[in-house]
Amino acid sequence: MPSIARRHPLAVFLTIVYVATAAIFALPLASTNGIGLIDLELPGIAPFIILSAVSLAASAFITTGLVDGRDGVRILRRRVFHFRVKPTWYVAALLLLPGVALVSAVAVSGIGPISTLISSPDVLIGVVVLGALVAFALVNWWEEVGWTGFVFERLQPRMGPIAASVVTTWLQALIHVPLVFIAGGVTDGRVTPDQIPFYLVALFVLPISVRLVLTWIYNTSGKSLPIVGLTHAGLGVATGSSFLPVLAPSVDPVVVYAGFAVLAVAAVIATRGRLGYEAGVGSPVPATSGAAVS
Repeated sequence: MPSIARRHPLAVFLTIVYVATAAIFALPLASTNGIGLIDLELPGIAPFIILSAVSLAASAFITTGLVDGRDGVRILRRRVFHFRVKPTWYVAALLLLPGVALVSAVAVSGIGPISTLISSPDVLIGVVVLGALVAFALVNWWEEVGWTGFVFERLQPRMGPIAASVVTTWLQALIHVPLVFIAGGVTDGRVTPDQIPFYLVALFVLPISVRLVLTWIYNTSGKSLPIVGLTHAGLGVATGSSFLPVLAPSVDPVVVYAGFAVLAVAAVIATRGRLGYEAGVGSPVPATSGAAVS
């Protein structure tokens, strides 16, 4: 197994992750919350999503250990717990994507959302800050250990930051496909058959701009996975039912992705497509290990 992992680290990681995910989501998918193969109604999908996120982090560490040994695990662990960054990074991570969502709503509907936010400080404190922190601690931090800390980190030196961001988005989208068919998986209710194509596009296409932003943040924050995870948690806030639908009920929530696209394009142009990446810096494979990254 170690020799196979050293030759094909991404394939081994993805095999472990997809098999684990299939096992985790098998019950909710088969239950009445899903396609109804068994007569069982679950109280919610959240525990399964948390378990899936934890399995991603575990898979990253397991595969890293097989490929790079203790040195590789130490490097990954350092990035997972890289909290010592400037305080401005935490502010940016919490507010960047919700802020872009708010600006997008203002561009469509006027200053009404800002007035509502000012008169409802509980939205800022309870939804944006506390909501993001809870999602970060339970799900997004662990997700990004796998997707950014393992997959993207190994793709970027080979493909460049933009192509690696796109491929990482697609690989991440695959793991969420079962959620389209489970009530509460990708939306508050159940996805109807006519909505399935839209949600598949929402999984595979719309998040590309967000992943480009996460790439830029990862490369420029000293490869801090907590900052990436916290920014990802901000995405959940920005696209959730407790933020924009409350501040701007008349605005289609999908409009936020137009704002994310503008932000991503601006980052790509400003960095000339490098998104903060410096070739040869912070290789995922320790120099003494001699392991392959492909």
